[in-house]
Amino acid sequence: MIIKHIAFAGLGLIGGSLALSFAEKGIKLTAYDKDQDTLADAVSTGLFEHVTDDLDTLLSLDFDMLYICLPVKTACVFAAELGKKGFKKPVTDAGSTKTDITEAAEKAGLIFCGGHPIAGKELSGFENAKAGLFNGAYHILTPTCPGFDIEPFIEIHEAIGMKVKVMDHKKHDLTFGLVSHLPHITAFSMVQTVSAVDIDALEYTGAGFKDFSRIAASDPRMWTEIFLDNNKNMVTLIDSYIAEMQRWKKAIVESDEKEIFEMIEHAATIRRTLS
Repeated sequence: MIIKHIAFAGLGLIGGSLALSFAEKGIKLTAYDKDQDTLADAVSTGLFEHVTDDLDTLLSLDFDMLYICLPVKTACVFAAELGKKGFKKPVTDAGSTKTDITEAAEKAGLIFCGGHPIAGKELSGFENAKAGLFNGAYHILTPTCPGFDIEPFIEIHEAIGMKVKVMDHKKHDLTFGLVSHLPHITAFSMVQTVSAVDIDALEYTGAGFKDFSRIAASDPRMWTEIFLDNNKNMVTLIDSYIAEMQRWKKAIVESDEKEIFEMIEHAATIRRTLS
């Protein structure tokens, strides 16, 4: 299969940025979104063959694959609707969790391969979308459908500068619970702590706090759904984080200079290995 035309269900930051990036590679675009302002913005780019807010109209159009770029819960409901309508073209998604959407797609009988582009920013909406957002970023594919032809999916994402990795969908949710979802909870909690103890302290924040807390400005609806969708992993990881914080508390209470130094040294050594 050669992918020459992609339909997008959802044109937020991620869907919009993917669409704009694929357009630069000559791929034709179609868009489905319920927000009329978003559709108007899409039309204004002159890059879309079709835009519509009607699902039946979308499915009647001629395209090669469907890219679901909707919030996690909405994506699962959308997958179920596709199943009811007997949709049989290849489908992928761009959600931050993979287990529930994979199960929903399997139940709906879709020809499905989960996907997760590892890029974004705290802003949302098509108005903040940009081509090149994913250049150099990882894209995780989680195929589960027997006989699914994954090669075209690899090729189109590599074409926009992404590094593609294939991963089991359950492993994906644990991995990104650890390196993405838990850090977001940490950032939200840190800002809440400052607010609860002394909100006036924010006047004195430097670059370190601002860098660390940047992701606390993220979309609350999207992250609520991510945490609830990945709830089992999150509970386990939060328990692990609490245990780690208890180690810090104990070392500080006991004025254990050696333990504090070694914990900092260990973390610093690991952090320096990151590019």
